[in-house]
Amino acid sequence: MRKSLLPIVIFISVFVVSCNNKNKAKVSEEKAEVIKLKPALELVWETDSLLTTCEAVLYDKSSQTIYVSNINNSPWEKDGNGFISTISLKGDITNLKWIEGLSAPKGLGISNGKLYVNDIDDLVEIDIVSQKIINKYTVENNPQLNDITVDADGIVYASGSNSNTIYQIKDDILSVFAADSLKRLNGLLHTKEGIYYLDSGTHQFGIYDIASKTFKKLTEDIGHGDGIYQLENGDFITSSWKGELFYIHSSDWSKTPLLDTREQAINAADIDFIPETQTLLVPTFFHNKVMAYKLKFE
Repeated sequence: MRKSLLPIVIFISVFVVSCNNKNKAKVSEEKAEVIKLKPALELVWETDSLLTTCEAVLYDKSSQTIYVSNINNSPWEKDGNGFISTISLKGDITNLKWIEGLSAPKGLGISNGKLYVNDIDDLVEIDIVSQKIINKYTVENNPQLNDITVDADGIVYASGSNSNTIYQIKDDILSVFAADSLKRLNGLLHTKEGIYYLDSGTHQFGIYDIASKTFKKLTEDIGHGDGIYQLENGDFITSSWKGELFYIHSSDWSKTPLLDTREQAINAADIDFIPETQTLLVPTFFHNKVMAYKLKFE
């Protein structure tokens, strides 16, 4: 006796429709995942214009202090008139000349109660409590020391923009850590993945893999790269010295312009970030101010 195929056909149809609906739902979910919120900046405060040729800022959570390096004229001249300032989290200058006697101080880093400052060819060590310079590590052959980063163990790394070299201070000994044929190495950021870097000569953002000892480009066209900060979500904000800020998405290394002040002749040098208030700190070099922006997503 021939049985009807109708129930089987109905079952198959329902199954196919169900699968299609699930696939459509999955595709919708995948599309939703790649939607990126647009980052934006809103100016919240700026300092007085006494921070002459301010190059780098560093937020110290433990003391709720922002350190600022001030070149005070020529960026690469041994003139002895550079200084370090401190400002509050609201942009008030609390000590204009916290440390004097430097020449062209740039990148800043803190390790074991010491503030490290790059000063042309000297990596200067300052005791924060006593507020005194206690050591200098000199690098020969005009390295033009620029940025500083510190790893989880307190090891200090410094970039040489003229030597395209990463230097290391470990156990009070300065040595060469890595070098490559970049054009002008600047920004550094040590993470568990490696040392992220900015090369202002090639306008690229990349990572130095410590295990393989190789430099790898991640994205380009980010201007004269200067400062790097990694957000809690894994994305990055980078600065371009001539006056641009970029948001870099770590999922695909695409970039979103955040700010462009080149027409106003306002530079954007070595940045830092206050995660508690989502505030980006931007030293403006020849504009002689630190400007603070609230990071938000639209």
